[in-house]
Amino acid sequence: MTYPNPYDPYKRTDLSDNERTLLTFMRDCMHGGDLSLINDMVAEDYIQHTPGIGQGRAGLHAYISQIGHRRPGWRDWRPIQLFASGDFVILHKLLPKVVIADFMRFNADGLMAEHWDVVQPLPEPGYDPMKPSSENLDRFRALFAIAD
Repeated sequence: MTYPNPYDPYKRTDLSDNERTLLTFMRDCMHGGDLSLINDMVAEDYIQHTPGIGQGRAGLHAYISQIGHRRPGWRDWRPIQLFASGDFVILHKLLPKVVIADFMRFNADGLMAEHWDVVQPLPEPGYDPMKPSSENLDRFRALFAIAD
């Protein structure tokens, strides 16, 4: 079931230039495959913090050109929320099996200069994060070394 998104970035009329650039890049290049946008939107000295992806435009180009073959459903994505603060833009997006938050820093020329991300598996239908389970509590305790 798909729910209406009151924060849909495509419906916003107040996007900053950097928000618009990141949204366009994700739609047309990262998830759409138009590699020609890399030279127009990404700084030559682009810094990538995601393991397994190379540095600079060349590293990003190599990653995107191979992704369609390795990840089924990669083109089926949906932006959930988009935030900007100074030189940073955060895009929260949903894919068929994962939820991703992309953190992008832009340089003074308006080019994407540095990227971090957080990837989480999409919860099973019916999952309620507000209803604690013993399994979730055990994982939380182990993660933070909390004793009973």
